[in-house]
Amino acid sequence: MSSDTTCAELYETVAEFKVVALGWTTRGTFKEIPRRRRVRDSALSGRDYVLELINGHEDRIIENMRLDVPQFLLPCDLLVNRGYWHAYSSQRVGVHESVALTLICLSHDERHWVLAERFQHSTETIDQHIRHVLRALVRLGRDLVRPRNIDDTHPRILNNALLMPWFRNCVGALDGTHVSAWCRVEVREKFRNRHGDLSQNVLAACDHDMWFVYVRVGWEGSAHDVRILQKTLLDPGSGFPMPPQGVHGGTHHERAAKTLFNRRPASVRNIIERTFGVLKKHFQILKGPMQNYLIATQNNIVLALCLHVVLCTILCAIMCQNDEYFNEEAANGAFADAHIAGEQVQMGQPIDMSQ
Repeated sequence: MSSDTTCAELYETVAEFKVVALGWTTRGTFKEIPRRRRVRDSALSGRDYVLELINGHEDRIIENMRLDVPQFLLPCDLLVNRGYWHAYSSQRVGVHESVALTLICLSHDERHWVLAERFQHSTETIDQHIRHVLRALVRLGRDLVRPRNIDDTHPRILNNALLMPWFRNCVGALDGTHVSAWCRVEVREKFRNRHGDLSQNVLAACDHDMWFVYVRVGWEGSAHDVRILQKTLLDPGSGFPMPPQGVHGGTHHERAAKTLFNRRPASVRNIIERTFGVLKKHFQILKGPMQNYLIATQNNIVLALCLHVVLCTILCAIMCQNDEYFNEEAANGAFADAHIAGEQVQMGQPIDMSQ
């Protein structure tokens, strides 16, 4: 075989390979290359789903986000108006959709792939917006989670014979609570609490309106409450709101009644327990296990959810709205106060917290 023939055959073979590679058959017909089909191809987009919840039956948004329409719109408006939400021109997901998917995630401890299907975004987009919303809520929390009205005696104290005059200078209550945590194996024993579960110990203070005024996160579940409080008080950068110096009781009546004092602190302190109860009933993610989040993100989750309780308190007071969990905890507090006082309380209607 000559060299000319060999080159011709080689050229023909290469040409045929190129044609086949382009999708042509030897007969000259075009062979279609199938296009990749979109995975998120639902007709109802995430934005339309949020609009449907806002305009639909009021129970739907409560079941999904654990709050009604005004309670949902309030944080969205605050984030935008105070400059904590920065929207980009190329960003397809707005503040309402981002806040909605975050609340659904935290309310039901929902997995990201479930949210990706519901809101028609990739899991990466879902994760990105959850972190974005959490950081924005934490910044907003610095404005709202702070003491207020500390110079006056609160009506809860003033109008309660069990608490006056011994607690007329009491501005609130503080306590620690454990929330679920997830961490790396090498530090896992530090986060294991006395029950054997992984958790972080959160120190929080609230006023008599169940309004969080201080929250400190990040402590391991093995840390004792007293140790956390001591470190907080000794840390000049902790931002702990020290209560004002009150005038101690000096009348004969007050001194003679000190034997009753030990029965009273439990009645005052139950306000923080009730506030923790509202927080954990609203958001299942706090009951754990809180997986697949770094500790920094878990801290932001706790701070953001404490802010949510503050926002609910605002709306309950301003708009005379009632929250199921607030009513339930308020009723529990009334029974606790009556038990301490040795009184009998009959079953009644849920207490209206708006007053």
